[in-house]
Amino acid sequence: MIRNVVLDIGGVLVNYHTVDFYTNKGYSQEEAQRLAGVTMNSGYWEQFDIGLMPYEWILSKMKSLDPSLAPDIEKSLKTQHGIVSRREGSKAWIEEIRKRGYRVLVLSNFSNPALRDCPDAMDFLGENLGGCGKSGDFGVISEGILSCRVHQIKPYPPIYALLLTLYGLVPEETVFVDDTQKNLTGAEAYGIHTILFRSTEQVLGELERLSGC
Repeated sequence: MIRNVVLDIGGVLVNYHTVDFYTNKGYSQEEAQRLAGVTMNSGYWEQFDIGLMPYEWILSKMKSLDPSLAPDIEKSLKTQHGIVSRREGSKAWIEEIRKRGYRVLVLSNFSNPALRDCPDAMDFLGENLGGCGKSGDFGVISEGILSCRVHQIKPYPPIYALLLTLYGLVPEETVFVDDTQKNLTGAEAYGIHTILFRSTEQVLGELERLSGC
């Protein structure tokens, strides 16, 4: 029996922006692609999500990938507001999952700067997890793990083990919903059921199918 539904944030509960983060700041498509390539799409971006390395160190590594972009990297990442945006219907979807009898948690690679700079997008996340939602309110999730707070990231094993242990979850009774297959593969290694997110209705349908097994 499925009792627990664990939701990713970026790409599932909020819109996640890469190239368009930069075009929305006034950069051309070509400039935006170059900037995204040395920031979000570089190997250094995950350091924000891990939350251990100093901000300036991460920026310096990104700048070293293309020194000609150094001023724009500095300027554009002074605030990460707009890197995620509110997805209409997320809170109602959370409540629909709850109405079907499931406990709802989050498990997400998420950075302190994004958490700090995007409060408007994080109204579904409880204050105890760094969001602006009040625990117990409609559509607010107050259980789960953000990578920057535990210094572990998906798809590596420790973050899944911590989730199961911290919240007393039984893998066979748990479903993890993510929009990235490698993160689901990491969860499956622990016996957790998984759903690759494509739409809210698709996830509800697959939950119904899994619960009927």
